[in-house]
Amino acid sequence: MAWVVRAAKIGTEGGGPSMDVMEIGRLGDLPDIANLGVTLAETKQLLAGLQQENLATQVRDHAARRPACSRCGRACRVNDYRDHAVATLLGRVTVRLPRFRCAACGVSEAGIAWSLRFRSTPELDRLQAHLAAVTTYRTAADLLGEVFPVDAAKHPKPCAAIP
Repeated sequence: MAWVVRAAKIGTEGGGPSMDVMEIGRLGDLPDIANLGVTLAETKQLLAGLQQENLATQVRDHAARRPACSRCGRACRVNDYRDHAVATLLGRVTVRLPRFRCAACGVSEAGIAWSLRFRSTPELDRLQAHLAAVTTYRTAADLLGEVFPVDAAKHPKPCAAIP
């Protein structure tokens, strides 16, 4: 017997697509206290998987909404996608953000007006700043790495500017 954690998108019209995020197959003997509940490693993996699925859905929904051309006002079409890495409290996520182009006049439009310097979420920035104010950098990084998934403790690397 195992548990499957499934994320399902529910809209106004009812149920939508769902995806299995993680299977937890470790069913222990109740008298063994080490097998009780979900482990920290499993929790980190689960949260990172949920974060990835949630962001992917948000980006897909965003790509479906076409911005209007700033020059002629017509709807733009997806021209291409650019990868953008974002450090979140629940791990680093790479999102494929669409870039749009007007078919009528050829003007390029960005669907999201994020700064090229945007590499982490405000939630992660606030927590890092708070921990840095009350502890040393090394202690803050160790704590973030121990409690939160994968790479919340790592400072995001700057990458090449996205045109």
